[in-house]
Amino acid sequence: MNAARMATIAALVLGLAVPLAGARRQAPSTAAASGATAQSAPAAALDLQGKLYKSVFSAGVGALTQSDLAAAPAALRDRLARYLARRSSFKSSYKAAADSFEAVRIEAKRRMIEQSIVALIDSAGIERLAADYVAAAPIQYEWKGMHDGPLEEANQAEALLAKDPSSPLAAWFYVFIAHRQRAAFEAYEVEKNADGMKAAARKYRVFADRARTVADPIFPALIGDLDRQPFVYLKTSTHPRDYNPGA
Repeated sequence: MNAARMATIAALVLGLAVPLAGARRQAPSTAAASGATAQSAPAAALDLQGKLYKSVFSAGVGALTQSDLAAAPAALRDRLARYLARRSSFKSSYKAAADSFEAVRIEAKRRMIEQSIVALIDSAGIERLAADYVAAAPIQYEWKGMHDGPLEEANQAEALLAKDPSSPLAAWFYVFIAHRQRAAFEAYEVEKNADGMKAAARKYRVFADRARTVADPIFPALIGDLDRQPFVYLKTSTHPRDYNPGA
């Protein structure tokens, strides 16, 4: 398959990729974390109607645009504008090696994730970190309605986070893990696997809560937008936020 044809296929894949239905830094003090939580509360409360979520986790219609920012508080509006500018100017550093249609689809999804990381995190060297991460991540184009795919992606991200909790990618990992655990939760419900639902719901709440405490207001806004979605992969009757049987 020649390079031009693979690039065309990748662009088409991104348009269709929507859900089915350096140095280590010290962790912030408790007081600092409390302050960050208080500052991020308005961002998390703002209802962006799924548009920020869609701009990060899919490439379909309904993604955030400049015209959606008017209702946001000034600080968040400026932050979202910077995010959109970085998203628009993104150039991939990921090295393509696809030699089949399936590999092209996976690489397209990797580039979508790379773009989201680079757009969200404005720090030196983030382009290389993002490209290295997606190159090694067990990204699958399609999870085929099963929990295994999103769970594997979540577990690998969590392992990387455990190795370097102060990584520049940490805030991204919080949201990404929450998203993948929610997708796994929805698949577990379809599979009627109550134990799996409990485990995925627990992880979802842990990492969603971490995302809400990030000082950068775009991450509380993003997790709030994700949390308000009725589903992220498979339409289900329950939300992992509320699922805690026996509590």
